[in-house]
Amino acid sequence: MAASDTRDSVSDSPTARLPEAPRKRDAEEWALVLVAEGFEPKVLHEDGRWRVEVEPGRESQAVEIIAAWRRERTERAQRRALPPAPMTTPIEVAAAYVFATGLLAFHLGLDVSDRHALFVAAGKSQAALVLFGEGWRAITALCLHADLPHAVGNTLFGGFFLAALAGRLGVGCGVLAFLVSGSLGNLANALYYGHGHSSIGASTGVFGLVGVLAGLAAWERHRTAPPGRGAWVAFGAGLAIVAMLGSGGPKVDFSAHLFGLAAGGLTGLVIALPVARHPKPGHAAQILALVVTGAVVATSWLRALA
Repeated sequence: MAASDTRDSVSDSPTARLPEAPRKRDAEEWALVLVAEGFEPKVLHEDGRWRVEVEPGRESQAVEIIAAWRRERTERAQRRALPPAPMTTPIEVAAAYVFATGLLAFHLGLDVSDRHALFVAAGKSQAALVLFGEGWRAITALCLHADLPHAVGNTLFGGFFLAALAGRLGVGCGVLAFLVSGSLGNLANALYYGHGHSSIGASTGVFGLVGVLAGLAAWERHRTAPPGRGAWVAFGAGLAIVAMLGSGGPKVDFSAHLFGLAAGGLTGLVIALPVARHPKPGHAAQILALVVTGAVVATSWLRALA
């Protein structure tokens, strides 16, 4: 009798209530968690709500397991959450186009002074020369354009992408990113061809800016986006931009554009962690970046024209 009374008291005692959810997906996730813990749950749909059912007598344990899993997921999401990206200010947009307009002004100045051919000969990215000691050509070539339409196009699109990146890095650091990604793209292009290939144009650096933006976005999506919607989406968008803007025309060096995008993507991934966890670099960093960029470009042209 005593044993029978004990069984009755257990079966009649209140049990912990398992959670309910409006979505079937939530209940299925709970069921997977419980299966991993040795349960045999069932997913049920009642009165427009979804819930799981477990073996009698194990409800309290199942409730604790699901609660612990939900707490862990919430904490993980909070750790992964990134601060919102700062917006580009009107002053930064104006500054970005001022620097981009410098490309057009440089081209017009060479045309007016009849020195265009001289500077192209001295500064073009000629693969064989770049690989055999004249590495500065990977930098000077970014300042040159074959004709006015190319200069205008790179000014417009370069200013746009530089302004977009300025919201994350600032204008000074954005200009330095243009120089780094563009020169690395030209160097990779020279390695690809080996010899017998020459190129000029800022478009390698312009698509380098696209790559930096894609690299930053890819890292953020990798940390925060649902599975299947991660880094590849950002890089796919970058490739789409290159395909739309950088693949047509008789004088277009498509491989240089791709290498610029790739170099920018790597640059974006490298700087993603410090940029995501810290505020936009301050005025001192922007000035330093501009000084370094100006010094590198000036030194490269002095070597080219020596």
